[in-house]
Amino acid sequence: MKKIFKFIYIIIAVSLTSYLCSKFTHIGLSNWYNNLNKPFLTPPNIVFPIVWSIIYTLIVISSFIAMRDTQNSQQAKVNNYFLAQLFLQILWCFIFFAEGYLGLGFAIIVLLDITVFKMISVFTKINKLASVLLYPYYWWLMFATFLNFNYIYNFGLIIVLQ
Repeated sequence: MKKIFKFIYIIIAVSLTSYLCSKFTHIGLSNWYNNLNKPFLTPPNIVFPIVWSIIYTLIVISSFIAMRDTQNSQQAKVNNYFLAQLFLQILWCFIFFAEGYLGLGFAIIVLLDITVFKMISVFTKINKLASVLLYPYYWWLMFATFLNFNYIYNFGLIIVLQ
């Protein structure tokens, strides 16, 4: 019975994150993001909800496997990384999209990158599959970090040239 509660807990936490990130992203799309000078590698807006749906599904499965298979002594560590990366996702979406702070958003996404990397490292020691399922998430974050940096770079050049 404990397993079902862990699964429900993970579903609720990821769903709440998805909902909040979607709301904050929509604010940015409605207000400023679509007018931003984007790098040529930026995918069309329709790609993002598809990719994030897949990533969130993988996070749920991976986190459930890790929480299910972890020993009691590691339970808090697994849960802390799980919650930390969800919190940083929400914070990044709020800072980057809802508030439009590109530089601060970059700092937060780098912290998110590090957190997910550490999460993968911890999950590897518990269950290899749990860690492998997080690779697409990590790669997507690396791509998002690249885009975030390019937005800052492009914006900085625009300011210098004006």
